[in-house]
Amino acid sequence: MKKMFISVIALAMSMMAMATETAYVEIKLTGETGGANSIYLFEDDAYTNAYESGADVEKIMSQSNNKSVLLYGFVGSTPCEDVVAANLDGLVLGFATNQVDQNYTLHFIDYEGKTLTLYDRVTNTSTVITDGGSYPFSVDASLVGRHQINDRFYINIDPASLKTVTTNAYGFCSFASATAVTLPAGLKAYKGAFEESDFSLTLSYIGQVVPANTGVILWTPEEISKEFAYTEGGSAAAVSGNDFVGAVAAKPVSEIVATAIYCLHGNELMKYVGTEDIPAGKAYLPVTVSGPNPAPKHIVMRFNGATAVENVEAGAEAVKFVEDGQILIRRGNEVYNLQGQIVK
Repeated sequence: MKKMFISVIALAMSMMAMATETAYVEIKLTGETGGANSIYLFEDDAYTNAYESGADVEKIMSQSNNKSVLLYGFVGSTPCEDVVAANLDGLVLGFATNQVDQNYTLHFIDYEGKTLTLYDRVTNTSTVITDGGSYPFSVDASLVGRHQINDRFYINIDPASLKTVTTNAYGFCSFASATAVTLPAGLKAYKGAFEESDFSLTLSYIGQVVPANTGVILWTPEEISKEFAYTEGGSAAAVSGNDFVGAVAAKPVSEIVATAIYCLHGNELMKYVGTEDIPAGKAYLPVTVSGPNPAPKHIVMRFNGATAVENVEAGAEAVKFVEDGQILIRRGNEVYNLQGQIVK
């Protein structure tokens, strides 16, 4: 037994010795008036790129005063202040502005290891991270005031892999891609299940990765027209129970066998009456009616998801307001933050 115990210890120590930390850096965000906040990035092959409790540390997303800022990295959809990953390539950094500053600086501290670059999508520039280096930047005046910006900065990414999609005034857009894609925080992907009995469509959240050749509806809780950057690649299981079809290339309507074809229009699906192709990169809903009722002109979309905000009907009135410097959304009897979480 003693020999077995010693062997186990030796094996564990051997595995620890084989693990290699290949990069480390602290990145500190400072506002022009003095607010500061840091993120710590570790690259170590003893870990994975998935969230690991005890290694990755989730960020507390609160700002104590008007100068407070936030800086965090996304491990999956979780914002973290400590990111411990097997590979930092492609890591998305998010930040929150404060109530007073338009100008900010990212400072690189105690950097060591492999070459890391910071890509700024707004300025389309890449900066090599060096110990003691810094990167000054500005935000649009409209983003002053505790706004979270989650699709601007990336670590070691090929800018060509970044694509964009724009939501409509209700926060929706339909989407499809020939390759899997990873969405930024703040933009959610939903499959759709059609119900002929009442001609409704239930939207169910599938995650932040959209599998290849899958038609989905994207939605942002901000419910505004906004451009989001997403990255090509990602791992996700095939989506089941989805009645949307993705047009990864332009799809002639003459080739679609259905009683009616529905496409996104505002916050509902409208019956398509044109003859032009379904555009590439969009999703559509083909419906074959088996009962006596004719296909209606529009189909209502309803949410059905894990968070409370996803259970609120899409047509419910949303009212935005600011309280304690935070943008909140009132829908029905509930109040939500921009991440779709109920605020008590």
